[in-house]
Amino acid sequence: MFIVSCLWFKTNFRPLFFVESINENEVYLLYVCIKTNNVMEEQSNSITPMAMSHGLYMGLALVLNSVVFYVMGSLFSNIGGYIAYGIIIAGIAWTMRTYRDKNPEAGLSYGRALGLGTLQSLFASLILGFFTFVLFKLVDPSLLDKFFAFFEEQMLKNGTSENQIDTLMGFYRKMTTPLTYSLVQVFSVTLFGFIFSLILAIFLKKQTTNPFHGVE
Repeated sequence: MFIVSCLWFKTNFRPLFFVESINENEVYLLYVCIKTNNVMEEQSNSITPMAMSHGLYMGLALVLNSVVFYVMGSLFSNIGGYIAYGIIIAGIAWTMRTYRDKNPEAGLSYGRALGLGTLQSLFASLILGFFTFVLFKLVDPSLLDKFFAFFEEQMLKNGTSENQIDTLMGFYRKMTTPLTYSLVQVFSVTLFGFIFSLILAIFLKKQTTNPFHGVE
């Protein structure tokens, strides 16, 4: 491998060439440094670490919301559900904005924003699901009966006939356990996180400020 340098003298219009040899080890070291820098840049722009950390915060906020309404004796309250939706929306919006501000050159495409919000919701749902399983299985096993009573009350308010209620309640009592209830909660939080991300990504996406970003 060679580098050719050219020196031009005023008194002589012919270029004078100097050939300098470079050790192959030095070239390999330079290549490793460049690739390492590219890998570090890709890792800094990855959505997974931020989705995990912010998913932890959002999951803990959802757990705190459940604890508050459990202590109040209204774990299945509709108000608690609305607050949970608000936590999910605010958490996803905060994460998208934080990622966008921390990576101005990379920007935040619609697809990346959608993936970030959905992945964050998944991590948050796993935390909430684990808490719910422990609460229903170990802390207060009577919560399932309270859930069935609440569910039956809601069907009565909606005008469901008694025969239909008996059929549905028999089915749900057979199928619902602390584990299945927790898994449904994991699925629900992730699904709503995906839906909210679909909308929030429209407003929080941002084009890259570096037109050569990602071009090697």
